[in-house]
Amino acid sequence: MTSWPSDTPSSLWMSLSREKFEAPALKGETCADVVVIGGGISGLSTALELVHRGNRVIVLEAVRVGYGASGRANGQVISALTRHGPDAIRKVWPGERGERFIQLVKGAADQLYDLIERYGIDCDARRTGWLQPAHTPGRLKRVAGLAAQWAAVGAPTGAVSAEAISARLGTGAYCGGWEHRGGGHINPYAFTCGLARAAVSEGVVVFENSPALRLIRDGGDWIVETAGGRIHAPKIVLTTAAYSGDLWPELTRSIVPVTSYQAATDPLGALADTILPNDEAASDTRMDLRYFRKDREGRLISGGALAIQAGAARRLPAMVARRLGQMFPALAERPMTSFWGGGIAMTMDRLPRLYRRGDGIYAWIGCNGRGLALACAMGPVMADAVEGVPDEKLALMPTTPSTVPFHAFVSRFARLILPWYRFRDSREV
Repeated sequence: MTSWPSDTPSSLWMSLSREKFEAPALKGETCADVVVIGGGISGLSTALELVHRGNRVIVLEAVRVGYGASGRANGQVISALTRHGPDAIRKVWPGERGERFIQLVKGAADQLYDLIERYGIDCDARRTGWLQPAHTPGRLKRVAGLAAQWAAVGAPTGAVSAEAISARLGTGAYCGGWEHRGGGHINPYAFTCGLARAAVSEGVVVFENSPALRLIRDGGDWIVETAGGRIHAPKIVLTTAAYSGDLWPELTRSIVPVTSYQAATDPLGALADTILPNDEAASDTRMDLRYFRKDREGRLISGGALAIQAGAARRLPAMVARRLGQMFPALAERPMTSFWGGGIAMTMDRLPRLYRRGDGIYAWIGCNGRGLALACAMGPVMADAVEGVPDEKLALMPTTPSTVPFHAFVSRFARLILPWYRFRDSREV
């Protein structure tokens, strides 16, 4: 399993979190019905669902719960796919499967907020809505169609006029957009820690600082080996996303890993009331995405990607500050004082995948930057797959990974497509 670099900056969310979680490292030998590798939201939601169904479940986390991508996100809760509306999903997966997946996506935020309420997770949860402002008239036409499609399947969505989007964002930089009133934002690290606490309270066993080093076939079972011990189990679930390493090489070669960076201002004081005054979250229609939301202390948190990673800790905050200053002139002299990043797994078509091997290994992958709510929704789907629910009843069809063409090259240089994205964003599309 790929390990995190020792110099990876901690996220702002860690210092703001009132939820805490600690677990010991694995020592010695033990057994389980299912080993879940990866202590992020996806792994913990899957483990929680499996233990509810009577399974003995162990979660292995390489560093500590929430240290990976789950705890490093911007924290926006988005219960929709923005590249694939229901009509596009039906073309990819016709019939009942497409409808099941549409309903899964539509209800994803409900599942996340239900977990928060059920287990009393203290993660600064706000269900104030999510906005996608359009930066060109052409993109506005497209997102108006998305809003109508999601509304047609029962989602609380709708188009937003240019005047209304300006008032709700605090900037006149956009020409309208759409909203999902079921979305919002959270402290993702706190949510992950709270989810781990909930899982342990229900009987899941969690080991931190226990990266899975090898998967060894032993008759009809697996042995998951760490530096300090071994676990015997018939089934393994990989929820390691962009950090799967060589545990399942075909899985790693099926995605493009991308580093997403985050940056935050200091608390803005009274100025915070003029930006996103309803405390919504927003991410726009650019391919080189611009997104922003506030935390409980009035910081504005945004982020982005870089074509060249060198000097990211200096260059990314400067780029984000410049962009925010263009949208919100009052922020022109406000530096970004916090910086962190994490890896996300991108699939070529920006749709998630459920994978299964005949020898008892399962995985889902491809959050594509929409992972918080989707990871919660996929927990029951993963549990169904592990427990042998017929394929035709699953929201995603289990398949085997397909290698991204020229994977080694694409993984190394995919970020260099950003200048092309920025060119496209500057044109009417």
